[in-house]
Amino acid sequence: MPKTKLAVLAFAIVGLLAAGSVVRDVIRHRRVVVVPSTPQGLSIKVYDNLHDAHHGLPVEWSNLKDTLAYLDDFWMAALLRIVYRYDETIDATNAAKIHQAILDFRYWMDQPGEDSRCYWSENHQILYASAEYLAGQKYPEEIFTIDGRTGREHLAAARRRVLTWLEQRWLYGFAEWYSNVYYVEDVAPLCNLIDFAADDDIVTKSRIVLDLLLYDVATQSREGVFVSTMGRAYDRNRKSGEAGNSMRGIIQNIWGFGLPVPDGRRMDGCFLFRERYQVPKVIEAIGRDGHSVVIKASQGLDLPELLNEQRTGDEDARIMLQWGMEAFANPEVIDSTLSYVDRHRMFSNNFLEGLRTVDFTLLRKAGLLPAVSRWTDTVANGTPLQRANTYTYRTPDYLLASVQRYHAGMLNDQHHVWSATLSNRMSIFTAQPPVPRKGKTPDDDPNYWIGPGRLPDAAQCENVCLQIYRVPERPTLGEKAVNHFTHAYFPQDRFDRVELRGQRAYGKHGNVYVALLGSGPLAYRSGSTEDLIQDGRETAWVCELGSASGDGDFDAFVRRIDNNLLSYRDGVLAYQSGARRLELGYQKEFRVNGVVQDSNYTRHDSPYARTARKPQSITIEFGGRRLLLNFEQRIRREE
Repeated sequence: MPKTKLAVLAFAIVGLLAAGSVVRDVIRHRRVVVVPSTPQGLSIKVYDNLHDAHHGLPVEWSNLKDTLAYLDDFWMAALLRIVYRYDETIDATNAAKIHQAILDFRYWMDQPGEDSRCYWSENHQILYASAEYLAGQKYPEEIFTIDGRTGREHLAAARRRVLTWLEQRWLYGFAEWYSNVYYVEDVAPLCNLIDFAADDDIVTKSRIVLDLLLYDVATQSREGVFVSTMGRAYDRNRKSGEAGNSMRGIIQNIWGFGLPVPDGRRMDGCFLFRERYQVPKVIEAIGRDGHSVVIKASQGLDLPELLNEQRTGDEDARIMLQWGMEAFANPEVIDSTLSYVDRHRMFSNNFLEGLRTVDFTLLRKAGLLPAVSRWTDTVANGTPLQRANTYTYRTPDYLLASVQRYHAGMLNDQHHVWSATLSNRMSIFTAQPPVPRKGKTPDDDPNYWIGPGRLPDAAQCENVCLQIYRVPERPTLGEKAVNHFTHAYFPQDRFDRVELRGQRAYGKHGNVYVALLGSGPLAYRSGSTEDLIQDGRETAWVCELGSASGDGDFDAFVRRIDNNLLSYRDGVLAYQSGARRLELGYQKEFRVNGVVQDSNYTRHDSPYARTARKPQSITIEFGGRRLLLNFEQRIRREE
């Protein structure tokens, strides 16, 4: 059918969908009752019990009532560690309850039952797969009530998913790149597999992937502060490494930077109480490296690459790769999404409830779902975690990091495009914020700092990061309204000194200096001392960092930046700083001193590692130490 006719038909169908609930129910593929989410306010004590059992303290096992009644993958990680290590300390009554909860659990989307758990994001995939593997290994001959299969059968199914997840991280990296929220949720199941799996293939490959994750942490941290560009982050995770960094206990355990350390009563307990994993010495050394260094890397896949990679592998492998990058409703993948959701009774999952708006037999059989997705361009089309080419400049004083040229203009989901980390107490960034949710103000709505606003076109050269935002006049489908401004997190109370000069804001934080320059005037939102606003549908920002060691005193830094020229016209941001001239054209070229910069990086490009994408082997080296990794051959060798 010609494209014009497809567009007309899609338009007619969308109009029909809007005609009312009666019409929708007549032609909808099926009716669904949405399953409620886990209730709030539960008393979850499983990590407290793990901590106490590890330290030989008295444990009240009966306090697991809520944990077992609403068991999920987060809590299962601790529960299985308890069962494997401390089962002899559990009284018979509570041991029987724990045993039954493990046999009753639904471990994957294709198993009988309907619920509103999230199985599919990158961290959840390995949490569920590792839990099923270890449960099946622990009880191989017992019948799991969810589907009547034996533990041995569950072990075999989970083994395939575990190895698939491990292989995908080896080949493509982490879709949830550098996330100080979600990396800990990968670390916990990996440590469980390393400690308890009887399969050498899984143990060695889990060690290799954990090495790569900790290499990310080592290169994207400064003195234990792990706040970088991130695939997924929340409000507090962007603003500081003080309270928002879920990896801080693991970092302190490895590097000992003197930061406050959690006691293992959360998911990091699986790492803190580990038994069979040793952090490679070279990764420890990289985390302590005090030199100024540029670190480039590439994580994940773009949607066109995803389609090519999905040509092979079983259905689990294909859906894990796709949904692991949060790609659901985009034109390239919406058919496979709806097919899988329908086949496995997942429309009742409240996370996926929005997909019911296109759950129509006519659309699916006519092959019109991609056309509808492309034409409507809903908020959901901005959720995928696509290929991230990351650039990090780490110095003894600060860390500046950004994802280069990342899908400018698309709706943001939880992406954190760039971050300037000045200390454990503060990181700054810019964003285009959404309109606060009904009944909330910017000061009490965390979404105001998260998204879904528009992604900027961003590029970086050492201590300078440039960003250009273009905001549409009208909201897209799924948005109630759109803000015609961008903003920066620039909290006055965390700086020693702040100066606001028209289009330029300066801050001193200890021995670190920061300049934020706008293409238009900058001013704090009324009533706020942290929310720095730049009005306009089209805005540009420049962040330049300095320090006492490089610039002398703060006044000298301000004078230097005041003399730097900035211009923005016709979609081109130009900035002159010393001998460097940086020019960023919106969705065009990025030039440094006239030389076009290639923003498509290899898997690793730094003094520590130089690795191709989809590598056969990886070598990490620094300070006379070396780590050799080969996933297929199961080589993990320190030299």
